[in-house]
Amino acid sequence: MRTAIRPTQLHFRRLASHFLSLTSGDRLLRFGSVLTDIDIVAYVERLFVSAANVLVVVEPDQDISGVLALEFTGSDARLGLSVSSWARNLGVGKALLQRAGLLACGRGLKTLFVPNLRFNAALQQLALSLGMNVACASGALAAIQPHPSNDREIQDRGFAGHITLADDSLRSRAQSEPLDARAVEPESTSS
Repeated sequence: MRTAIRPTQLHFRRLASHFLSLTSGDRLLRFGSVLTDIDIVAYVERLFVSAANVLVVVEPDQDISGVLALEFTGSDARLGLSVSSWARNLGVGKALLQRAGLLACGRGLKTLFVPNLRFNAALQQLALSLGMNVACASGALAAIQPHPSNDREIQDRGFAGHITLADDSLRSRAQSEPLDARAVEPESTSS
């Protein structure tokens, strides 16, 4: 079982290495744009002085396999999640997204905004498998299908209908009205 911890200054280089090893496509999904190496190092420096909630999964060899950053802004939060290519499909993203959901629920939040979620089918599927709703703007790459699980399994995970993972482009719309995954994108499926 993987455990997410808060990074310390001792993790700085490994955290920077994690982000620097992301491909340009992964950087686009994680940050909303393709950051340069210099921008990434500056971002990691800001993580250690910001009020963002940052969690990492550290492997036995001390490599960081996944990073979660939640930036809380009033009534919502921006979620950044990345998993190293060598650690995908090992439960790292699931562990981090579960923690994000718990942190959001603990603050009474219902929506987590993600840059370029409409292009990130893997994160959409992961959110659905945890019982989260998914809201994407028009132009999503593909329709998302719910993870095959029954309603009881989703309720046991604690997020059924409580948390919506939404594309960052919907933030202005959400400030004027609550997001409903079904109303935002007919291709999307909510749990």
